[in-house]
Amino acid sequence: MAGFDVSKEWAILVPPNSAAAKKGAEDISRCIALLRKDKGQDAPALLDASGDAPPESVPVIVLNSENAGPERNGFTWRAGAARVEIFGESPRGLCKGVYDFLLSLGISWPEPGKEVLPSPAENDIYPFKTNGAYQPSKFEGEDLKKAPWHRFVVKTKKTSLKSSKKREAFVAWAARNKYDALVFPLECLDKAPKLADDYALLIEGGGRELSLLLPRKLFLFHKELFRMEEGKRQKRINFCPTNHETIKIIRTEAEKYFRLSKNVKVFHLWPDKGGEKSWCSCPSCRAFTPAEQNRIAVNAAADALAVVNSNAFISFYESPEEGGDIPLRQNLFKLEELPAE
Repeated sequence: MAGFDVSKEWAILVPPNSAAAKKGAEDISRCIALLRKDKGQDAPALLDASGDAPPESVPVIVLNSENAGPERNGFTWRAGAARVEIFGESPRGLCKGVYDFLLSLGISWPEPGKEVLPSPAENDIYPFKTNGAYQPSKFEGEDLKKAPWHRFVVKTKKTSLKSSKKREAFVAWAARNKYDALVFPLECLDKAPKLADDYALLIEGGGRELSLLLPRKLFLFHKELFRMEEGKRQKRINFCPTNHETIKIIRTEAEKYFRLSKNVKVFHLWPDKGGEKSWCSCPSCRAFTPAEQNRIAVNAAADALAVVNSNAFISFYESPEEGGDIPLRQNLFKLEELPAE
């Protein structure tokens, strides 16, 4: 099939009891209606796939998925003149297949809240960029923390996420661009949109927020908590991880943020950008490399998470050539490359 004819009276078959399938079907129907350019046709109807099949003369878009977990995020789709089939290995995979199909028609979402349609097609037939797709899962195991998620880190101020409309726009944008997980700042986790469930999109917390666990306002009266550089305590970037009081505060602050959303299964605590090696050089910390100091810090946060949610994990950043003799808590996992921000 060279293209997709939007003028046909398409019906969309939706599997029952699947919010992700329904959300994807609604977007397909809405986008087809937009491509018809107000020609008086109704948007394609959504039909329950478990009910009576439509007449053979009705062109159909068939959505289907397995009920696997989000670690199985593969999909496939193919298009014929009167039948389009989109299949996902899981509800998340189905969503990715739906938006891969729409992206192939030239529809795009370059930023949250913005949708770009292709130029009007001759005879209402929109050419495919690729006529079909097959993208299987890249992960075969069951350990979620090892799954190669396609993540997007929401790098924004807390105030800009105050509006539920803006938060939902972030979720829709991420799902439509085939991300698997959206990483919200720790301070915004209590505002993470429930809309993510409709797209089978994972919500995770954190990012480059390890320094957040030691409030910078403490610097004025408690400089000893902060990292030393060339004999002077520095307010910016990281802290002094061998100070027992620092570790105590990190655990307290981490637990506070983790309790904002007990449903979040993965948190991320990475150093400030450019500050991965900017750790403490005080007499006590000199015995430890920057990577080892980082491990001391994330171990403290991991202890706090184990109290709040024993089924959740924390990722930390460590370059491939780094390491050290500091053993890691079982609820930690290492990233050697950080996702887009």
